Amino acid sequence: MKNKVVVAIFLLMFLASVAGAAKEVKKAGPAKKPIAKKVVKPVIKEVKPVVAAGVDLSEQLSDMKEETNKALADLKGQLDKVKNDNKDAKVGGVIFFQWQKYLANGTAVNVNNFDVTRAYLDIKKKLDMGAAARLTLDVARITGAARQNLFDYLKYAYVEIPVNVSSVQVVPFDLTAKIGLQQTVWIDWADKILNLRYVAKSLVDNEGVMSSADFGLGALGRLSLQGLPEVDYQATVLNGTGYATNESDSGKALAIRVNSTVYDDQLFGKVTLGAFINIESLNASLNYSASNKQGGAMLALKGDAGVINYEYLTGSKSNKEISGSSLGLVYNLAGLSSLLANLSAFYRADNYDSDTSSAGSSDKQKSFYGLNYDYGKDLRFSANIQTAKAGTAAETKIFYLQSSIGL
Repeated sequence: MKNKVVVAIFLLMFLASVAGAAKEVKKAGPAKKPIAKKVVKPVIKEVKPVVAAGVDLSEQLSDMKEETNKALADLKGQLDKVKNDNKDAKVGGVIFFQWQKYLANGTAVNVNNFDVTRAYLDIKKKLDMGAAARLTLDVARITGAARQNLFDYLKYAYVEIPVNVSSVQVVPFDLTAKIGLQQTVWIDWADKILNLRYVAKSLVDNEGVMSSADFGLGALGRLSLQGLPEVDYQATVLNGTGYATNESDSGKALAIRVNSTVYDDQLFGKVTLGAFINIESLNASLNYSASNKQGGAMLALKGDAGVINYEYLTGSKSNKEISGSSLGLVYNLAGLSSLLANLSAFYRADNYDSDTSSAGSSDKQKSFYGLNYDYGKDLRFSANIQTAKAGTAAETKIFYLQSSIGL
């Protein structure tokens, strides 16, 4: 029995060892070859986005925005073109406003009123080839009108055209032709000497010797002679009836003005000399002796202290011999004190005789004196007294508060 047990134990141990050896043999078997993996490239298909209703609206808004921006850009381009085409057009104007009170005599001694005595609307435009055009509306009360409200009418309507005259020059000069309703030769130039048009017209205009504008042809320019002062000139062939009256005959008025700065010194100032001749109603036969004619001259000194001028007038008007003179002075008060900057005092005395053959009854004497304040480039104010006396009549005296307002 004992022997059987031993044998059994021995057999079990043998079987166990054989099993372990088999296991080790199995582990020690030949290595397996690696299996290469096949790389498969992904197939990318174009996937069209699914457009929802909200996405369609967003795209529509985006398209609309692009179209709007394009339209605005086109509109801006058109506006810029219009602006560039009209960049040389200037619109301006001026208003003359006043309050007056009679101080002595006159039929309106009790007048105490505010008024707009003048208003101008001015349009200037540069054209091709150096030409320029001007259109000016004048607003005022028309004498004799049934209604005395303010009326507007043309004061200027003309075009200026440079003319090349280099091939026909005997002396150096330039020429600009003027066509239309334009300034006459003297008044516009004379008004600029004292620069107080909003207070009172200059002598020739104030007495109705010549209209300030008329219809016709003109030429203006400058002569330049070596060693001599330059000379400005203006010549006109006009209807002769003025801008407020229709042409009633075949006669025409011929006029010319020349002016020059004959002396210029930084300390002393500028001395200006001007003169004009106007021949009224010159007919086709050029009968000079049968026409009314006027001539005048002005000498002016302008410096830092102010301006002083003297104007002389002679000739005939309405077939009567006339004569006149005007002495004007503007003194800048800034030279007295810095507190008086832009303030000036002025005085002007006019004498005009509409018929020198009459003993005193046609003689008119006027004076203008007061203060002028330049608040700025476009705002001017004046407090002044104006007197007038005709023949032996009593002198009228009026106090004014006046202003010139530029637009």
